[in-house]
This record gives sequence, structure tokens and C-alpha cells, in this order.
Amino acid sequence: MFSKTKRPLGRALLAASCAATFVSVPARAEIVLVEKDGWSVSTNGRANGFYSYEFGDYQPTGGTPGEGGIVSTPFQAAPDDAEQTKFSVSRVHSGFVGSIFGLTVKKQITPTLHALAHMELWWPIETDQFRGYSSMVPDPRESYVRVEGSWGSLQAGRALGLHDRGATLTDFFYANGYSIGGPCNAILQGPLCGNIGYGYQFPGYNASINYSTPKFAGLQLTVGAYDPSKVGYGGSELLRLPVPRIESEATFDTVGSGYKFSAYVNGMWQEAGGDVMGEPKMIHAYGVGYGARVEVSGFKLGVGGNYDIGGGDFSALVGPVPIDSASKLRRTDGYFGQAMYSIGPVDLAAGAGVTRIMETKEDILSEKSVIKTRLGMNLTFNYHLEPVVFNAQLFRAKHDYWRGEHQNLTFIHTGMTFVW
Repeated sequence: MFSKTKRPLGRALLAASCAATFVSVPARAEIVLVEKDGWSVSTNGRANGFYSYEFGDYQPTGGTPGEGGIVSTPFQAAPDDAEQTKFSVSRVHSGFVGSIFGLTVKKQITPTLHALAHMELWWPIETDQFRGYSSMVPDPRESYVRVEGSWGSLQAGRALGLHDRGATLTDFFYANGYSIGGPCNAILQGPLCGNIGYGYQFPGYNASINYSTPKFAGLQLTVGAYDPSKVGYGGSELLRLPVPRIESEATFDTVGSGYKFSAYVNGMWQEAGGDVMGEPKMIHAYGVGYGARVEVSGFKLGVGGNYDIGGGDFSALVGPVPIDSASKLRRTDGYFGQAMYSIGPVDLAAGAGVTRIMETKEDILSEKSVIKTRLGMNLTFNYHLEPVVFNAQLFRAKHDYWRGEHQNLTFIHTGMTFVW
């Protein structure tokens, strides 16, 4: 159970999680505003709104809670009853991808070399339920410069990370590009979580310098040096970060007569250190993600998985789950499958994913109940009336913990998105 003294911590963690769970729009239909003397200025963006009815268990129940308490990122809600067993709430939400205004400035330097700068502002539409009003603060989610030529491309700035990027794109393309998925919480502001934490870890938006090779027979390799993240939360933080985090991804894409195929494998490594009980400690977190997508006529299928040392319930390295109180990294893996069938203006989609977190010896000794599995399932309907997409979705989530607690959640969403 979550005690009253632990709820402010939970709010802080969920706020951090929500702030991190905005997905990059991979297929933007940019509108060119100006073209002159080798320069061009274009814009992209979207606006959306969804009604969401959310209900289920207010907090994990059952099991045999120990003195160490529960370790997870809690689903935040207001309880329906004094016993704090159930919740139900209506929200008007942003989507998995929130409202966006993007701007790109491009210069053709030579026939084989160009440079561009891209910036995107993001913001949610929800009010703050604690005040009944709120001022939406634009978030500069993406901002980077890129130089591209026959030798490949070099990019510096802030964009979606490489580790688990392929899974995030599958989520966007075949499930939640025009919906919500898991809403992260019932009371705070979005954008929201999609299938993050249900089969894959969120890659995050991080400052980085990346190099991508040219595509050769459909194959491309990208590698980057990233601004490193502290590891841990509270008294188990490792704050010494002498070297950048390294992420990379290899992708393969091919298009044939009536089909498309994509495959990816990506990875991450980071070092972090600090003093634990008066002794110096250094850890090496790492992970790998993999998957593929295939489209044949109107049928689309994406599958994948991940394995992380230092993984979390939502994101690697972030929050209380990746590391225990003895500064030992927890192991996380995930598996997912998502299918969509498109006929005319209609998309019908279904999928499921599970994230598993392994407990450590320290968890057993301290009787901590770490979240064990996060299972999520979705059914999605889209109707395209370009440039507007109407959506309805059912999302079910089941969370189980190592000492027997469980939590079941149901989310029903409907809304629309305007894209340019």
C-alpha cells in the first residue's frame, strides 16, 4: 500500500514520467511557407483533444506487504471511497502525441550538401485539477541542427533517443498515433503514455550529438553521445557522470511490390557512480531493443522486445525502479505485438505488451514489493477525414507485484486530431 507519507513522492515521480512521455512525430506532412535562393521554411504540427473515462483499483491491493513497501511508479487518481480501493474519473486529455507547432529552416549549400534547423513546441490541453485552471507552458521538446550529405548526416541538439526508438515508432504507427493508450495518471497533465511500460521502455528526449551513415541497400547505422542521466532516486542516487551515455541503432528498410518491411536493433550504455554507505560505487547500465514491422496491402504488424540492466517500469535509468537500495541495477525485459488493418479511411488495431522487472537479493531481504509485471492490451478504431482523424480506444492494464499485490485499470478514450 502507499502510505500518506509516500504519496508526494509518487506525485513527483509521475510528474517526471509524464514530462518524459511525449513521442516524436515520425511522419510529418510539412507545409512549405517560403522557398528562395536555396532557403526554405516549412511548418508541421497537430492539435487534438480526447474524452477519457478511467476506472479501476486506486492502489495495489492484496499480497503480503513488507516493511520495505511498494516500489513502482504509481498510477495517480482520487479514490471513490474512504477505504481508498477504487477510482473513477472523467478527463479531457491531450493524446499520446500532444499539441505541436514545428518549424524547419533548410539551406541547400551545394547540390549534395544541405543543413537544417528544426524546432518543435509541445503543450498539453488539460487544466490542473488541483486548481481548476492552468497556464499551458510550451515545452521545447525538439530542437536540433543537422548537416546532411553523401557521407551521411551529423546532428546536434535534442530529439528522441535511439534506445527503444523503434518500439516507440511501432506504437505510434499501429496503436496510439491518434489516441492515448495508457494515460500515465488520472489527475495530472499530459501528453500521455501510449504503450510505454507495456512491452518497451521510453527512449526519452535527450541532448545528443549523433552521426548516421548513408543508407546502403536499406541498411543504416546511427550512433550518438548523450547527456547522461543520474541513476536512482532519494538516498540511492548515483550522481557522478564522467562520460556521456552512448546509444546506437541499426535499421533496415525495404519496399517491394505491395509490401514494406523494417527491422531494427538498438542499444544503450551508461556509467554512473557515487558513494553508497561510505564506499565508492560505480555501475554500468546497458540495454538492447529489437523488433520489426511489416505491411502487406492493408495489413500491418509490428513486434519487438527489449532487455535492460538498469531498466524501469516506464523508462531505463529514471525513477525508483532501475536501482535498489544497495545500488544494484534491476533487470527488465519486455515483449509486445501490435497489428492494424486499414481499409479505406478506417484503421482497426489491436495489440498487447508486457514489461517484467526482476527483484534483487536486497529487495527480498528488505521485504520490498517491486512491481513484477505490467500487462497492457488495446483495441483501437480510427476514421480518417483528412486532415482530421477520429478515434475510439479501449485500453486494459494489469499490474502485479512480487509480494502478491495487484492493480487492474481500464481506460476508454474517444477524440480527434488535426494534423498538418
